[in-house]
Amino acid sequence: MKQLYSIDLINSFFSKEEAAEMILSLINYKIDFHSNKLFSQQVKFGIEDEDSKYRLDRLCASRDAIKEYLMNAEESHFKLTAELKIEPKNRD
Repeated sequence: MKQLYSIDLINSFFSKEEAAEMILSLINYKIDFHSNKLFSQQVKFGIEDEDSKYRLDRLCASRDAIKEYLMNAEESHFKLTAELKIEPKNRD
């Protein structure tokens, strides 16, 4: 039987600056991960990892949108929530 594992990764209130730092740090980590994966595939096999290339484009767009949103937001505090779910699943 496949079992789902779930935790609250983030569930609290943060100032605008703290929220920006936390969100952008997570996104930048994912950007670095996919950049390294893409580079590794290019060096080792001479091919581009299309999944990582797609994710990089989406993550960069999301990062830019979040930066703009937070920069223009009048609120000084935000509630951030993020849930992490781990579920065994095949890619197909």
